[in-house]
Amino acid sequence: MPLSEFRPVIHSYDQIPLIAIIDKDDEILLNTPGAEWYNILYSLPWRDYQPFAAEYYNALYDFNHLRKNKTKNPDEKNETQEEAVERITKNRPTVNKNEPVMFRPEFEIPSVEKVKPEDVAPGFPPQRFRGKKPKCFFAMFKGFLGALLMGFPAEPENVHSLLTSNLPFARVCGFVPKEGDDQYWFHHVPSLRKIEQFDQIMTEYGIWNRLKWCEVRLNITEGVIRKENVLVGDTTHYHAYSSFETVTVTDDKGKEKRKSQSKITKKCGCADKATCPHLWELKDDGAGTIVKAHKKMIWGHKASVLGLPLQGIPLDAAAVADAATFDGVTLCPHVELFFEALPEVESWIDTILYDSACDDQKLKDKFGEDMDIVLKTSMNARRRKPVTEDLPKGMEKVTPQGDLICVGGFEMDYQGSRYELEKFIYRAPRNETGKPVCDDCEFKPVCCPVAKNGRAVTISFDMLPHIDHEDPPMAKRFKAMMKLRPSVERMIKRLKCDLGDDRLKKRGNASFQASLDKTMIAFHIMLRN
Repeated sequence: MPLSEFRPVIHSYDQIPLIAIIDKDDEILLNTPGAEWYNILYSLPWRDYQPFAAEYYNALYDFNHLRKNKTKNPDEKNETQEEAVERITKNRPTVNKNEPVMFRPEFEIPSVEKVKPEDVAPGFPPQRFRGKKPKCFFAMFKGFLGALLMGFPAEPENVHSLLTSNLPFARVCGFVPKEGDDQYWFHHVPSLRKIEQFDQIMTEYGIWNRLKWCEVRLNITEGVIRKENVLVGDTTHYHAYSSFETVTVTDDKGKEKRKSQSKITKKCGCADKATCPHLWELKDDGAGTIVKAHKKMIWGHKASVLGLPLQGIPLDAAAVADAATFDGVTLCPHVELFFEALPEVESWIDTILYDSACDDQKLKDKFGEDMDIVLKTSMNARRRKPVTEDLPKGMEKVTPQGDLICVGGFEMDYQGSRYELEKFIYRAPRNETGKPVCDDCEFKPVCCPVAKNGRAVTISFDMLPHIDHEDPPMAKRFKAMMKLRPSVERMIKRLKCDLGDDRLKKRGNASFQASLDKTMIAFHIMLRN
């Protein structure tokens, strides 16, 4: 067979090993309950990842060889640094409403496809006619996956540190330590630069992103994720690995606004960046000031998370294009992107739960008209004040949330609505013995002297025009449904704290999205195991 036609054949069956070497510490880790990471890496079904391995090797070839021959014509834009700051600021989603709210990455596409999935296996990278064999995709992938399963952020420096300091970890990934004077061998533990290159290729060519959706879809297909009709969502922040500057921009109405944004730079290698024709860009695109509370602001990136509340499973975590974006604006575009990626889940969902940031009737109408989905949110009273006038006798106030408080300080129980009279119905609550609290109340002679079963009160719909009388927030069914919403906080905790860190080590939305994708991959692999 000529050398040009040589291709290793990976059989569909498992070859019986002629020699099996089992180290004592490997045997201990396999039987240690607290070392789930080792069992997952040891028994990882590598055949499921052959298509992604082929994608990586093709992208690696494109990255190393074809990219060198690609000439990028610089954008002839003779603008000063001040003009570039103004241009970039006006194109941010928080200033220009035509810009997409959610980050939409544009992935590189390999120019050639030399490697096919059946050509590769763990320890068998594709043949090359010149140069050194590349590091094994499966071993590198296990390195990043293992770091996440052990609770470390999946950053190259953490992976390299674990591979060089933890021999069982390096062995289960598929690497062997390198002696001082050993020549290059693709089984040796890779250098930090090689691990950084692997992460860069997986990010730029969208392999992390496709892996994420593959893991989620696989869990749905195998029944690990069960069908639910409710979706919950929320946003969370990550501290940015950059600094910012404050700029002044004039909006469409001619009003000046001060905004904080990342500093700008040129990613070229020109000596004089001030005069070269390359385009000015943000050092950390997507970073912004996130307002958490009064006078509490964080410079960071923002992610939107969607998941199933009963099982507590996150289905997607997506980067927001501009972290300064208001939370209520991110839900609809994220749900649209999510249904594009997983159309099989769209038929499940009939209700979405969110916090008060999405308490907007126009947004609720949009979900109902465009997606046939009911959006339920916590009540956002905004600047509404309690109603204290024209109330029935013995009643002190009605809160903006629709809770009725009597002069005795008791919160009346909501009973329902009388639609023909357009009124809400309330009744006095019961004490520990099951009797109405009115029986022992000092205001009973004034409030309800003849009531035997406690005070009953009706409040007109007109007193609470902002409350939907068909689905009021004080109803028991509404409160029972909204008790599911905080489950998204536990999902965020698992992704941000258990499988990573809330402090980023890289800049830009592309790297941030890749970080979210890696944590989602680890979560769903762990869920399946």
